[in-house]
Amino acid sequence: GAPAGQSMSGPIGVIRTGADIVSSNDFTAVIMFAAAISINLAVVNSLPLPALDGGQLVFVLAEAVAGRKIDQRVQEEINAAALLFLVIFSFSTAIGDVGSLIGL
Repeated sequence: GAPAGQSMSGPIGVIRTGADIVSSNDFTAVIMFAAAISINLAVVNSLPLPALDGGQLVFVLAEAVAGRKIDQRVQEEINAAALLFLVIFSFSTAIGDVGSLIGL
């Protein structure tokens, strides 16, 4: 297989792959690709990372276990840090996609 990180694509790579699949004129492949994207989005969104739905569920569960609400400011700071991480991660995958497009 490819070295770690080499087989992961960001949004540009996903669009490129989708365009390749659509250009193949294989309707079944297009439907399977759309289903894979949808399932991937559902799984990633339910990960217990703050700023995603799974992270919000963790806050709700933590409040239920603790029996009190988590301070709104703490939640906002945790969500801001997680969002920054997600933006940096997305940016780095986009840079990797551009690098693969230009042959780096």
